Amino acid sequence: MAPDKMDTKWDIIAEIPDLTGKVAIITGANSPQGIGYHIAHQLANKGAKLYVGARSMEKSQYAINHMLQATPSLVSQRLVPLAMDLNDFQQVLNTAKEILSREERLDVIVNNATRMSMPLHKDRHGISVSFGTNFLGPFLFTTELLPLLKKTARVVPGVRIVNISSRVHLALPTGAQLKSLDDINRNFGSENDYQSNRLRYGYSKLAMVLFSKELQRRVDEEGLPILATSIHPGGVRTDGVTRYFGVGNSRLNNLLMPLDGALTPLFAAAHPLPWSQKERYGGAYLTPFGEIGETSEDGRNEHLGKDLWDTSTRVLSDVLT
Repeated sequence: MAPDKMDTKWDIIAEIPDLTGKVAIITGANSPQGIGYHIAHQLANKGAKLYVGARSMEKSQYAINHMLQATPSLVSQRLVPLAMDLNDFQQVLNTAKEILSREERLDVIVNNATRMSMPLHKDRHGISVSFGTNFLGPFLFTTELLPLLKKTARVVPGVRIVNISSRVHLALPTGAQLKSLDDINRNFGSENDYQSNRLRYGYSKLAMVLFSKELQRRVDEEGLPILATSIHPGGVRTDGVTRYFGVGNSRLNNLLMPLDGALTPLFAAAHPLPWSQKERYGGAYLTPFGEIGETSEDGRNEHLGKDLWDTSTRVLSDVLT
């Protein structure tokens, strides 16, 4: 594969190196019909220790059992169930602290779990459930684990942080503001219609783009060998997308299958090229199957990324104190 052209499928088996000794966390990895499951399964196939994230232990263990059936050679002890509701910020904090107490290293995080477009519902803290699950929870989880990620990077350069975004963020009107909780809870005209629900989803995915760029800026400032990226995995026929459109909807026909949807996150998480060209890929927004894509004008706004980081930190501090 030419190093500047990753818009065609690449070979998972041949191009992902041995990952024995590495530790990875994949959220939203419970469904064999989902992207996260296949990211976790492929990394496990290469020898990594995997935390398999889901909303419950039962769902996580189901995914693990499915991986072991599909690949009997996997070492079961390297597949660790991880239960976490990303909209329960105290649980997210506690889970991160538990991992910090258990692990000596952490090489890869893939923040994959997401909610599809939905009406504007707020949790008991007054925070949009969609924005909380799709961004604030992953932001909290990742930033709490940063000390371990940094520790690992200092010993083994090449730690990867992969944030699943979406091309839907490109549909947002330019001029986002992210300085307050009201900004986070923006309704885009209605609390429940197709376009407003879709734009709020895109808003949370814009946050993933901005977070990746700001995180890369911060670790670069510290001189840390860490790579952060955001990902549009493509239109993928996951079980969540199937439920969203409805079984039999013709829009499902031309979508990628879940394993193909996992190719771009896997490229960011484990392929040698992004690290060997860190100056190009650091903070980049990637599209299938590893191409550096164009994000929106807001997605390129460094000041907006800083505002998002500061506002998210403040909102979460208020919730957790």
